[in-house]
Order: sequence, then structure tokens, then C-alpha cells
Amino acid sequence: MTNPLSFGLTGLTCGAAHGAPVTPDYQTPFEFTGKIHNVTVDASGQLIEDKEAEMRIAMARQ
Repeated sequence: MTNPLSFGLTGLTCGAAHGAPVTPDYQTPFEFTGKIHNVTVDASGQLIEDKEAEMRIAMARQ
């Protein structure tokens, strides 16, 4: 999810949390050190449903 107030000012960031931390357990920018293979940005406004992910969540709750 992006913050619409900063989206146009700083661009889209992926792999780093540059804003205020949501917990004191880490310090920003808390950069991701792995490798991101794919990023999909869907600006259509339609909800993207991932039925496989929903099934994995349901099975994990059992």
C-alpha cells in the first residue's frame, strides 16, 4: 500500500521502509537486503484476489 501524499513526491519505493517505524524494534530505513524478482503495480482500483493465498491462510488456521 502506498501513501498517496508521498507517492507523487518521492516515487514508489520497494524493499525499504523510509518512513517512521511502526515499532521501536528496528530503525529506518530498514532496507531489504535480499533480491526482489518481480514487482506488480496495479493502479486500476480493482481488488486483486489471490485464491491460492487465501486457501493457504485458511489451511494454516486449522
